Amino acid sequence: MENTLSVAASETPLEAAKIGLQGQVDAWNAGNTEQAMDFYWNSPEMLWISKTGVEKGWQPVWEMFQQDFQDRSTMGQYSYEPLHLEALGKEAALYVIQWKIELDGKRLMGGVSSQIWKKMDGKWVIASEHAS
Repeated sequence: MENTLSVAASETPLEAAKIGLQGQVDAWNAGNTEQAMDFYWNSPEMLWISKTGVEKGWQPVWEMFQQDFQDRSTMGQYSYEPLHLEALGKEAALYVIQWKIELDGKRLMGGVSSQIWKKMDGKWVIASEHAS
């Protein structure tokens, strides 16, 4: 499924990161992991860093999501608070958030995430994320 949020060329990297993250959160909360994954760079070079280590590539992250969240009932609700947003040039931004996923009023996971949003092939995506 293609990322349906088309960010206009005139939008700044800051606006693109905000729009992109909200689109990903909305997809997650709708139970659509495929659409949520569309906000990551679909490349073997995409970088995912977590407390368990480093994964390189879109496919391993997709497989991890499929295993950990096999159906909507296990996904919970994703929410976040922006902590820092900084342009890293005309086609990149750093977005740092405090995030959590809750299910039935209980926190499943959460922490701080640093995302590097880049314009790749005309599409704004997360090229690297460190979630802890």
